[in-house]
Amino acid sequence: MNCIKVFLLALSFGVIKCIDIKVAAPYESGDGKGAEPCLRLCVGTTGKGSTPWKLYAGIGIYVDVDMRKCEFRSDLTPVVTTVLAGEGSHWVTTGGSEIYFLKSTGFRNYIHMTKEFGNVSSYYKQALWRIDWQAVGYIC
Repeated sequence: MNCIKVFLLALSFGVIKCIDIKVAAPYESGDGKGAEPCLRLCVGTTGKGSTPWKLYAGIGIYVDVDMRKCEFRSDLTPVVTTVLAGEGSHWVTTGGSEIYFLKSTGFRNYIHMTKEFGNVSSYYKQALWRIDWQAVGYIC
């Protein structure tokens, strides 16, 4: 197994929580040293079976995701992508990739299920739904 596969496996099992990736920017500062690598890639999950979902309006659930450990600059908003993951039935939902209240320290995801598939509250626990996310932001 090569190093990349080992790293990705460790990342998916939560052994590794956050990584730094140096970005070689095409910008030249004039002194020949180039731009300072100030971007950080930070990834995480709300946890399989441990996501603290909250019910709202009787038709959905939401979760607040904490990104404080990423230590992004507070004056710049990171770029974040999310996905609703789980053991099943998440394909009949909406909201898994829609982010609300994004700040450098976290965000919120709302999940909704159309009435034809039933009530979301009967699915999310047994199917172990969670939000997996990745964020790219400035640290300097």
